[in-house]
Amino acid sequence: MTRRDALQATAATAAVGLAGCVGGTGGGGGTSSATATPSDPTDVSVILNWKPNATQAGYFVADRSGFYEEEGLSVELVSGQGGGFAAKQVGLGNHELGLGTGVALLQARNRDLDIRSFAGAQDSNAAIYTVEEQFGGQLTEPTQLAGKRVAVVAESAKTMTYLQMLLQREGIREDVELVNVGVEQQTSNLLSGNVDAAVGIFSDSLGLDNKGYDASMLWLADYTPAIGRTVFARPDYAAEHPDVIRGFLRATARGWMRASNDPEAAMDRMVEARPSLSKSREIGLLKMKYTAKNLVLSDTVREHGWGHQVADAWERVVTGLSENDVIEGSTSPGDAWTNEYLDTETDYVGSYAENVSTDYDLPV
Repeated sequence: MTRRDALQATAATAAVGLAGCVGGTGGGGGTSSATATPSDPTDVSVILNWKPNATQAGYFVADRSGFYEEEGLSVELVSGQGGGFAAKQVGLGNHELGLGTGVALLQARNRDLDIRSFAGAQDSNAAIYTVEEQFGGQLTEPTQLAGKRVAVVAESAKTMTYLQMLLQREGIREDVELVNVGVEQQTSNLLSGNVDAAVGIFSDSLGLDNKGYDASMLWLADYTPAIGRTVFARPDYAAEHPDVIRGFLRATARGWMRASNDPEAAMDRMVEARPSLSKSREIGLLKMKYTAKNLVLSDTVREHGWGHQVADAWERVVTGLSENDVIEGSTSPGDAWTNEYLDTETDYVGSYAENVSTDYDLPV
């Protein structure tokens, strides 16, 4: 039995394994540089930050278009239970790579798990959202939260931490009542009137708008330092398998390029991976377009290429987390990330922005 078969066989008691089925090679811009022979691919287990969804489209497009295969990789995309869980699993050596936020990575490192970010895959998607029917108007400024009740998921390190940093910065921490709710229960509590606003991700507001509510939201990253979704691995694994890291990042950038340029086809790939997504295809397509336009194609990517990470951003996040006692003040931001494995000479990494079109007509 191969390791891939073993992962699939144990999926019922662990995270659900999604086999890396690869298809035609297809385009996507630039040239490919495989690092192993197709007849002898390297198995790579990648634990996602959550269940397969449209915000992860680039990985599934890369997989099902054969981009990982062209890099000599046999990739297993494994359903996750949050970025913190993914960081722990990678740190323990149960998976080679994982997806999760900078907060999740830094918290794992604070627990002596040696993992490092090798690419800033996309900006933070955390948001505060509400509906006019409950809030009494549009949410346009953080100071409007004073005197309000806000639903939070305490287990979500990312959103809870960013919210507390925001409220502290605005000087209204004591004026906002935080109401702890279960995972994915923020919207139901908002619509039932238990809270006035909620903290989640941008797609929560999009979903409400799509259902006819007058929704509004604030991107938390507009007001607090934030590191969004990263691709992380153990430094010792990267040192021993540099071609795996480089090949995975090249293929993933290529996958996001194709997903961005043809979101309809990319949504087809997501439905293939998780058929239940066909029931929410419209909102899934909207989420994908928002991710491609607002989170993947960032100002940093336009200037430096896909996946590029900025030292100042990591330093500001570490400072904010330390000041809010989320991590120890002795944490070194420089050890948490590297751009060393990003091949900027390839079109789909270095020239990503020049080869991507995200001129979508988005409603909000």
